[in-house]
Amino acid sequence: MWRDIYRLTLTPELFLDSDNLRGLICQAGFASVDTLPAQVTETIDTLAEYLVHRAGRDEMELRSTVEAVAHRESLKCAVRSLFAHSAPMASALGRWLQGLSCPGNFEDEMQLKALALLADDIGVGKVERSRTDGFRQIARRDGLMEGAGQPHELVADCNLHDGAFRFPALLFALSRRSDMFTPEILGLDFALRTIGLLPVWRVLSGYIDDVWARLDLAVPQTDALPPGHSPASLSRHILDRCAGADHYSRIKDGMIWAINALASDKAEFEAVVKLAADPVLAMARLIQERAGEAAVYHHSFELEGKPLNAWFAEAKSDPLPLVDALARSRLVRPGEPNRSMLLGSLLQPDGRMFRIFLPGDIEVIRRWILVLPEAKLSVPPTPVLTQASMTAPEHRRKIVAGDASLGAVPEDIRDAYHLLQGRALAPRTRDFALAYARFWLSVARRSIDASNRSLPTKWQHGALRHWLLDAHASHDQAFQRSEEQSMPGREKLIDETLQLAPLTLIDGAWLQGFSEVAYASSGVGAPLFRIYWDELGNGDWSINHPKIYRDLLLSMGMELAPTGSREFAQDRRIRGESLRLPVFWLCLGKLPATLRPEILGLNLAMELSGVGGSYRTARKVLIHHGFSPHFVDLHNTIDNVSTGHSAWAADAVDAHMAVATQFVNQGDEWERIRVGYEALAPITKRSTDLDFFKHQKRPWGARTTRESSHG
Repeated sequence: MWRDIYRLTLTPELFLDSDNLRGLICQAGFASVDTLPAQVTETIDTLAEYLVHRAGRDEMELRSTVEAVAHRESLKCAVRSLFAHSAPMASALGRWLQGLSCPGNFEDEMQLKALALLADDIGVGKVERSRTDGFRQIARRDGLMEGAGQPHELVADCNLHDGAFRFPALLFALSRRSDMFTPEILGLDFALRTIGLLPVWRVLSGYIDDVWARLDLAVPQTDALPPGHSPASLSRHILDRCAGADHYSRIKDGMIWAINALASDKAEFEAVVKLAADPVLAMARLIQERAGEAAVYHHSFELEGKPLNAWFAEAKSDPLPLVDALARSRLVRPGEPNRSMLLGSLLQPDGRMFRIFLPGDIEVIRRWILVLPEAKLSVPPTPVLTQASMTAPEHRRKIVAGDASLGAVPEDIRDAYHLLQGRALAPRTRDFALAYARFWLSVARRSIDASNRSLPTKWQHGALRHWLLDAHASHDQAFQRSEEQSMPGREKLIDETLQLAPLTLIDGAWLQGFSEVAYASSGVGAPLFRIYWDELGNGDWSINHPKIYRDLLLSMGMELAPTGSREFAQDRRIRGESLRLPVFWLCLGKLPATLRPEILGLNLAMELSGVGGSYRTARKVLIHHGFSPHFVDLHNTIDNVSTGHSAWAADAVDAHMAVATQFVNQGDEWERIRVGYEALAPITKRSTDLDFFKHQKRPWGARTTRESSHG
């Protein structure tokens, strides 16, 4: 069950019904307060104190369980298994924060500080510098796991218990619905940073000599945090600013979820150690996992008077009787694995069980045979494992269903701008976003090579950097020509600045999806997250780009409602056509997997667009009319083509093409990037060519925002 939910929630464009998600949290036992002393739940401080005490006790008990393993070989096996079972949790580090940032809160100071925490967890846009990557480096350095420990590999690893995915799956799920669970996520974040290094890794650090600080959520791994703050203190600072009357109890709920989840994990990890340390139980689990498949065969082979396929059918619920029977059979020589038929002729290329077992399975069988002379062959009154019953189909829940998953379709461009300010998109709203983006891209495709601004017709690795320099030189030439043009009037300047507000106040919105931890620490996504992080001021509200632009508007006498509010979208001073390109940006930000090449192209166009040319022109005009040029000066420097956003954008394109073209047609992939590049300013005959609502006949069959309670 939990493995399936974990697999499902890896998808960044997934929408989950919030009621079903809350039900899953209750089903996992995380919401229960019966496990805690009554006085503990009174305040955030009492919960934090109890959390530290509980984590210390869990660490001590888990360490005692590991230390109780008598044999050296069994201890080694137990440590490896414990490490492997902690991998799903390592894959979720920081990811509960990845869905918080969205255009509607780009100027919110507390959200920017939460983004700073995420940036630190990610590694601030450096490749493979996330906390999760720190875990993988330990795994690779010490040879502790097969593969690289990527989520898709963990899901496929049948040796991992279903329970190991419980907490990580719900952390991923919460990140998909941050809009509904922000206070709980902040409480959960504070709880985990208060603990720092999780108990399981504190125990493992005594057996695996490596750099564990990367996994310690209380220790910064970059300089992304505000001066004087640790991750834990910044997390608490955010709580104190957000803990209003309506949020306080929900913040405590998030902390309680963390306490119960870690207690559940401790019990799971203890079971893992005992299973790995006991060769008989390990053999029982192996048989139970493979019993369903094995029951199809072995009809003609009898064991103690009963067909072996019948033994396997019974082993699906209780494997120990079969383990005992095998130990007494002629297939096994107790204490002599090398002379046992089960590990001999049956596994040879001409044997009946060739390639049935993985190397790890063979090691389990070998250790079991080795200890058989001293093993007690008795059947306990209850089954060894409960995983089989937990993963039965009747216990699985579909967490995507529910009325809230239907969503709404905007009635017009103003509705669209407001509706797309968040992060999560219900299916019908997502259908609209995809349709709008594809409409805009279809117009952009027709304008490729209609001017000299298009990207080159073919991609060559590294050539984009040289192309950037040529484009920069052409911008300078355009600026020199503009020197001869007359200065626009003050009123025209103010109006143009106002009409750009819907666009500029969501600066970076097209990269919203690249705050996904897996993307932001990859070769393609790392430079894109760095751009996104820069656009929002690196967690510092004073240099937040939307805030700086709003300051410019105020100096012009233009005060606007918060960008994410309906009032902003309905402000009639802003013309409807001024919302068309911003809505396209908002759509792209929700589709980082579906439209990745197009996002890469648009990003390159956007970062290059004003450098050396229009930014310099705008500076001259602003100064002429007595306004600050700070906004355009800032962009002309950070977007530069050598060390700035334009260069990073080109690097992201090259990284994507180098990988993607191993699996898809290079020409097709490059063409999609070219279309995205063109989409910043498609060449059209009429402005109405970009009016989506005029050209569409509402193919989604959904209610509009005015008809739906979900809009």
